[in-house]
Amino acid sequence: MLEETLTLALQKTLYYHRVSVLVPATNQIERDALNVFRGQAYDILLAIFAADLGEAKRDEEDDDDRAIAIILAAITAALAARLSRDVIALRPGLLSALTTAVVHSGLSKYGITGDIRSIAAESYLREHGAELVKGLNTYTKERMGKMLADAFARGDSIDTIATRIMSSFDDMSIARARKIAVTEASKAWSFAEMESAGVMEKAGYKMVKEWLLGPLHPRYDPCDHNHEAGAIPLNQAFPAGDMAPPQHPNCGCSLITYPDDAAVQPWGSTVAGRTPYPPGFDQGDRNAN
Repeated sequence: MLEETLTLALQKTLYYHRVSVLVPATNQIERDALNVFRGQAYDILLAIFAADLGEAKRDEEDDDDRAIAIILAAITAALAARLSRDVIALRPGLLSALTTAVVHSGLSKYGITGDIRSIAAESYLREHGAELVKGLNTYTKERMGKMLADAFARGDSIDTIATRIMSSFDDMSIARARKIAVTEASKAWSFAEMESAGVMEKAGYKMVKEWLLGPLHPRYDPCDHNHEAGAIPLNQAFPAGDMAPPQHPNCGCSLITYPDDAAVQPWGSTVAGRTPYPPGFDQGDRNAN
């Protein structure tokens, strides 16, 4: 019972600490995502009116399908043309989240402070940013496809279709941006934890990771399976197949990495040019010596 109480306290403490320190970064990601959506909406609107529908007749279902395909192709091309721009637009928020995570998590637990260059930040910002935008575009195209199909089935004009799409796009952008912000801030935190633990392992320390449930966990789901696994090696996936939180959008779970208690650790070996101290070590005593 005492162990369960302590575990729950740790989960809550880590969750609220992570959420509170990431507030500025989360808000930045939300603003960046909204700017991306605004730009996408404008380009999609132009693509709809620029689509060549002159040969598409409206008197048969097959012709409707062809018109939808033409418009979707134009939208796809417009979104593809924005890819690099959108990756750059999302970079400030992602960088802020990574920087915050490095300062408040990872190696800082062992008294090692450093800047964002201590982890593989550039590759994360470049590769993950592109992956994120491609995911956003896929969702947008799927949503546009459904809306176009419904609009053509009603016999809407192109002007009406454009108006409906833009109205819906604007309405869903705020909710999407917030969900993206919360999820991406969590991913950045887990990335910093995993990369920092990897730096420790390269220096000879045996590290493990653990999935801590968020305190606002409403029902039993894959996150519980991951949590029940306890401490596992860094390169091992959790039971649900995840390497680290978040498991789903708006996931409130946290990742914690630490030296394996069952292994002999090379305390005193340097990491990133500094000597880490064991968790729980009194820094005041170290300074006194």
